[in-house]
Amino acid sequence: MKITMIQFHTQASIRKNIQHLQDIEVNDTNVIVLPELFATYFENGMIAQSENYAQDLYDRLSCLAKKNHVYVVGGTIASKHKNMCFIFDPQGKEIAAYAKMHLLHVRAKKEYKESDVFELGNSFCTFDLNGIRCGIVICYDIRFPELTRILAQKGIRILFVPAAFNDQVGPLHWEALLKARAIENEIFVVGVSPYYRAKNCNMYGHSMIIDPFGRCIYEMKNEQEIASVSIDPNYVDTIRERMPLWEQRRNDLYEIIQK
Repeated sequence: MKITMIQFHTQASIRKNIQHLQDIEVNDTNVIVLPELFATYFENGMIAQSENYAQDLYDRLSCLAKKNHVYVVGGTIASKHKNMCFIFDPQGKEIAAYAKMHLLHVRAKKEYKESDVFELGNSFCTFDLNGIRCGIVICYDIRFPELTRILAQKGIRILFVPAAFNDQVGPLHWEALLKARAIENEIFVVGVSPYYRAKNCNMYGHSMIIDPFGRCIYEMKNEQEIASVSIDPNYVDTIRERMPLWEQRRNDLYEIIQK
């Protein structure tokens, strides 16, 4: 499977970001993956404004899939007061949708609450790409291992993580969290984050793919905006045979369940 990561270079204009989206063309790939809230800076006022463009963005993502004849894991957009990711098939049809379950809350020099603009999502999301079971979490979700474990128990081989890590926490946590989720579940993890510089928020970029043994098989440089990488989903079986965590887990003593 060939995965194309779009490390969106977001601008200050939502309209310009939408225009840029429709200019994207990719050849010889199976799936295009975009970052979290690629059409807006991660600033609540602009995020709220972007909800006025939700239908336009949805339609553009559908067209992106249809135009390039690929699946699209559509980054995220502000839609119906939720931080939403839509997945489209090569005909541009929506096949899955996920609303972010955990909303960013930081008490630093200035407190920030994503819940000031979004409501919580409450449903897990898995879907198939060319017969490969996949799952999705969004940015801050990656800090909650229970969520990814439940998706892994549902049979996913690839976890997509559209995100928007900033340049303060990104160098410390981005790669570490992606690798942790890959290692403990023995799955591929695809993390895609935008790269831009804004007045109050600089995004880290460094989109990457981690294999089921925890190795980074590709990391984008920040000047890059598009990168295509081939992976073999069957490598999950190789790693699980070598290190049979799924056979050794003590389900008689502990378990993680979906309520």
